[in-house]
Amino acid sequence: MFWAATIKQAAYDQETISMLSTVLERAVAGLPREQRTDERKARLASGILAAAARGERDPIRLYAIALGVGPWEPSIGGMPPTSQPVWHRP
Repeated sequence: MFWAATIKQAAYDQETISMLSTVLERAVAGLPREQRTDERKARLASGILAAAARGERDPIRLYAIALGVGPWEPSIGGMPPTSQPVWHRP
């Protein structure tokens, strides 16, 4: 699977790998059943790994990024949002 192949190439300690795996599992579980495709799981993993590569280690932030509630992840694809997230609006 994408996740296993990609995470083995990165230099993460066992504790970080465990946390990233848990974040991915919870993000997948947070999706409606019909959206739990291999492609969607790969996109979630990509977002989590991209954020982790930049140094993010907060599981809640990683979860939010993976599900698209946090900052836009170019590695997931698509166009960036055209408006600020709701929590940043005045």
